[in-house]
Amino acid sequence: MKRLRILRICFVVYGLLMAAAIFFVFIPNESMIRIGLYYNLPNFEVTPVFEYMARGMSSICFLVGMILIYLGLHLRQYTPLVRFLGWLALVSLPMIVFIHAKITTPFWWKVGDITGVFVLVLMCFAVPQSKTET
Repeated sequence: MKRLRILRICFVVYGLLMAAAIFFVFIPNESMIRIGLYYNLPNFEVTPVFEYMARGMSSICFLVGMILIYLGLHLRQYTPLVRFLGWLALVSLPMIVFIHAKITTPFWWKVGDITGVFVLVLMCFAVPQSKTET
């Protein structure tokens, strides 16, 4: 039971961090540029395609974050879905590594993205499959 309680908290916290990306859906372009400069990200030109990709990715992060919060609150009922999510995250790890190998992002960003997906994999596979494993 203790492991399930800890995992519930982990899923909700992880979900809240991801859901916070909703902020970037609505901020002005000038603020997005200022944040990029503050974190020493590569310069980017705000074009319709860039804006669509950045804001679209933020809205997807919000959606996934809300799903993680819901799953965290209902881990026992959705264990098969959580396990499937773990497999999806595991399959996506090489894609995340490939993306970061192709683009210029700070080292901390690369490590954060890859570690974040790996932690999600571990969380999903740590959910007990049966009531006796809690």
